[in-house]
Amino acid sequence: MEYFKIVTTIFLAVIGWIVAHYFTSKRDISNKRREISIEHLVNAYRVLTNDVSHRKLNDDRKVALENLLSDIQLFGSVEQVAMAKSLADEVAAGGAFELDPLINSLKNDLRAQLKLEKVQGNVRWLRFEK
Repeated sequence: MEYFKIVTTIFLAVIGWIVAHYFTSKRDISNKRREISIEHLVNAYRVLTNDVSHRKLNDDRKVALENLLSDIQLFGSVEQVAMAKSLADEVAAGGAFELDPLINSLKNDLRAQLKLEKVQGNVRWLRFEK
């Protein structure tokens, strides 16, 4: 009977370790995925707000816009992907494009993921002439 108790205890300990390891691995993968997504979306937000929006598009800014639209289509929400595609179509057609809806969507999503209070309204721009 003692032998059975020891084997049962060891068996339960091993099963517990395997289950804990499984859930820890899943949590770590989920956290890493979220971390990478947030990092790319924060970068896209910064490029949109600092390098592209309300500035004249030069070659460097065009490349930055191309890259951030790719990142948004990879890491963004379904709504943000649709906005990025629409923005790409508008830019390709040579038309005017509005960045505020995409910027606001990114801002709201990132603030929610980072558990920050929601902030209403568009970004306030400050641009200095060179």
